[in-house]
Amino acid sequence: MTTRIHLVLSLCALVIALTLGWFAERFSVGMDLTSNARHSLTQGTVATLESLDTPVDILAVLGPDPAVRTAVSDLVDRYQQLKPDIDLRFLNPETDPARARELDVAPGGELIITGAGREHRLTSLDERSLTGALRQIGREGTRRLAYVTGHGERSPIAQTNHDWSLISNRLAAIGFESTELSFVTSPVVPDDIDVLVVAAPMQAWFPGEIANLLEYVRRGGNLLWLTEAQATAATPAQSSDNGPVLASAIETGADLSDLAVELGIQTLPGLVIDTDSQALGLDAPDFVVLNAFPAHPVTANLRSALLLPQARALDVTPLAGQTTLPLLTTGESSWTETGPLEGAVRFDEGSEEVAGPLVMGVTIERPQANGGSQRIAVIGDADLGASTYLGNGSNAAFVESLFVWLGGDDAALSFVTTPASDAELVMPARSIAALTLICLFALPILLLLIGLGARVAMSRG
Repeated sequence: MTTRIHLVLSLCALVIALTLGWFAERFSVGMDLTSNARHSLTQGTVATLESLDTPVDILAVLGPDPAVRTAVSDLVDRYQQLKPDIDLRFLNPETDPARARELDVAPGGELIITGAGREHRLTSLDERSLTGALRQIGREGTRRLAYVTGHGERSPIAQTNHDWSLISNRLAAIGFESTELSFVTSPVVPDDIDVLVVAAPMQAWFPGEIANLLEYVRRGGNLLWLTEAQATAATPAQSSDNGPVLASAIETGADLSDLAVELGIQTLPGLVIDTDSQALGLDAPDFVVLNAFPAHPVTANLRSALLLPQARALDVTPLAGQTTLPLLTTGESSWTETGPLEGAVRFDEGSEEVAGPLVMGVTIERPQANGGSQRIAVIGDADLGASTYLGNGSNAAFVESLFVWLGGDDAALSFVTTPASDAELVMPARSIAALTLICLFALPILLLLIGLGARVAMSRG
């Protein structure tokens, strides 16, 4: 009897094991318990896959390294679970060099993504770049950004700390092509330019260039205008036939007061100082950290603070026929400092300094005759997107979202990569100094004393 019971129980266990194995082979259930769901696709990617109604073919031209191939397969597998008609194939350029040459593959390997008669190539792979490629597959053409040059503006190409080459590379991964444009050689902005960027000019414009810029704005072109000033005391605003000249324009020699009047936005004299930001232990008194934002689609998905070095405040006059919304604002602990940044810097009552809250960024929308909308953004800082500061907080995500909004691709605004909470260790200077003393001095001395004590004890024994 006991033997039969054992036999029946063994058969039941075998049946249960086989059943579980059958279910495990056909069904998969997973839970991502990481703090920022780093192993799951973002909602922006999910929305992109849901809107993509064409099959996609991914040809990974890679060497035989199993670690690299596994990483590619694992990422693409997450996409295939939501869109099964994504096909992934591998081509080893070492065993099939003729085919690799025929495809004109970049050195080091490349992913060739095709669908709907369009092709996009990636030399590095992560969720952001792959989703951006799929978004380009699902829409006609790319978005083109043109940076005005010729007056000391920030460049999307130059590899210097204060230029915008790094963010341009990030934007390229999601379908934004950055080029330079000179009003001297191209008086009329081409029709295929989606956003014109005036990135903190430092030299004077010719009257004809200003006229060309105004003509572009008045015919409905999208614009990003970044104002910036030299790190010197501000010069009081002067007057012109069209109203007060921008204080930043006086300092840098780039008089765009006509554009300021057109948009209803002037730059206040001085640099923004924020005592709340200084409490964070920043290296410079004119660095502003923002961790709260007005309600706006550009900032809706940001999850960390912005760093704005040497930012300017804006004086905004709402004009009829356009919708002006604040984008970046400070708290009441801020003001515009017009004096030298030396010693104890404080707000001077009765001067031209303005107390917070201050506006450092605005967006403008104007309806167009074709039913569309012209979009303009004015930011009182150009360093937030510079290569030196791009890695701080949400700077990169903010600039990317701003261009996406200006380009009219609102559906892509939900794609913002949230950094892992444990990806960066931030320690105050005192803690770093204490750890340095302990690791470099205290511990070695302690170990030396222990060794000497052990040697003395052994000699006495």
